[in-house]
Amino acid sequence: MTKALAETKLFAGYDNREDLPLGSYLLLMGVYGASLAGYFAWRGGGGRRAFPRMDLEDVLLFGLATHKITRITAKDFVTTLVRAPFVRFQRKERAGEVSESSRGGALRRAVGDLLSCPFCLGPWVAGALVSAHAVRPSETRLVASIFALTTLSDFLQRAYEWVGQGLKHTRERAKAVEMSEGPLKEGAPAQAH
Repeated sequence: MTKALAETKLFAGYDNREDLPLGSYLLLMGVYGASLAGYFAWRGGGGRRAFPRMDLEDVLLFGLATHKITRITAKDFVTTLVRAPFVRFQRKERAGEVSESSRGGALRRAVGDLLSCPFCLGPWVAGALVSAHAVRPSETRLVASIFALTTLSDFLQRAYEWVGQGLKHTRERAKAVEMSEGPLKEGAPAQAH
């Protein structure tokens, strides 16, 4: 009978109090590594042209796109269908996002951990974008541009909310001061506190 990884001496620091599926995490890491290795083997015959150099513009574009794709995949209401077999709904969050926790046995839980964690999905999405860029650069840039623009739009929406909340807070403070000290008469100097 095989022991769970956490029960071996090497992984004794993980005594499974959190029920971490270490073996399933290892399997997912293997799938990721094997996918990259398979891609490199497939594309490696093309020499230097098989892996085009990315300039700073591409890095920024694909970085923004990776950010948005991972957020949509891991947190968006619309992609719940993809995550549902592996996660349990916890609560609604702001901006059309949800909070979920992984569930099930070892592999199911590991996949749930991966699919509900934008940080965990980052290398998978970045690897897919970079691989697609090497094969179809124009099309990949177009798709990445859509997600990068959406990311910028999201940050502008958050900034708009932040400014609106600041103005609301300032008005509430002014009203509270007016109620406690009375209205400020024109021409009268403001009192220092």
